[in-house]
Amino acid sequence: MNLLGWTLDLISRSPFSVLHRFSDLSYFWIYVVFGYRKKTVRSNLQRSFPEKSLAEIIKIEKGFYRNFCDLIFETIKTSTISKEEILDRCKLETPEVLSDLFSSKKNVAGISSHMGNWEWLSLSLSLSCDYKFLAVYKPLANAKLNQIVVGSRERFGAIFVAIKRLKTILDQSHEKPYFVGLLSDQAPHDYAKAFELPFLSQSTYFVPGPGVLCVKRDLTPVYGWIRRVGRSRYVWHLELLNESFPAYSALKESEQIQVDRFASAHRLTQEESIKAFIITRKLVSRLEEEIKMAPQDWLWSHRRWKSRSK
Repeated sequence: MNLLGWTLDLISRSPFSVLHRFSDLSYFWIYVVFGYRKKTVRSNLQRSFPEKSLAEIIKIEKGFYRNFCDLIFETIKTSTISKEEILDRCKLETPEVLSDLFSSKKNVAGISSHMGNWEWLSLSLSLSCDYKFLAVYKPLANAKLNQIVVGSRERFGAIFVAIKRLKTILDQSHEKPYFVGLLSDQAPHDYAKAFELPFLSQSTYFVPGPGVLCVKRDLTPVYGWIRRVGRSRYVWHLELLNESFPAYSALKESEQIQVDRFASAHRLTQEESIKAFIITRKLVSRLEEEIKMAPQDWLWSHRRWKSRSK
């Protein structure tokens, strides 16, 4: 084990009381002293909540940084945390959704976001479902660190699949049912192939992957949200995105334009493009609801609305 691996392993074996002390110290240095991405966080919050006063924005900002520092050490803890402790600290409150889907043998796309602790959600899901669980991720640039992180994520049975290999893996996956885990709130790389939707007081582009995957692979879309209920304690829910799909003529003109553009960009039929659009719109609506309930729990340090050519 190299020095980095040894250090992370040593930290991960510390009790949560010690990890929280480390987190408190990190908060002082990251937020108070260095102000890590403070301009980005402040700008994102002010754009998203223009109705809030500066004092209210700063309160959310401080809450975000405290939670962010806890998340750092919770993520390190991932490599040694026991099954019993992850199930105690990250509880699924809707097990019937998984059992019903599994009994019907439906393949599922579980779609979530960078809220709370998405790493622990993945661990808890690994222990809570009987599916073959494929979690999609973007590899880290540092190969050694990536190996450490993936190893800790896969401890309880999940199979982490680099996003570029997902199509190949699904083509080869004949086991049924399977569950594909995705995060859907990142900024897209290609705006021409993305959907544009109102989100947090501003027009926002969303990655098309989840909607396209559901349509092309006939996956049942399920929204997974996680909520912080205490320090290093969470509950999470799964909910079916049951949604009727309107006829093309029932869409607004602006939505028809998007559906047509999306169908062309992704080689979808008009009906498939409508389904992908409605799934994405529902996901965005639910995410916005969750963020407004606990704004300090979303990843505000991400440059979500950075300028890019469309």
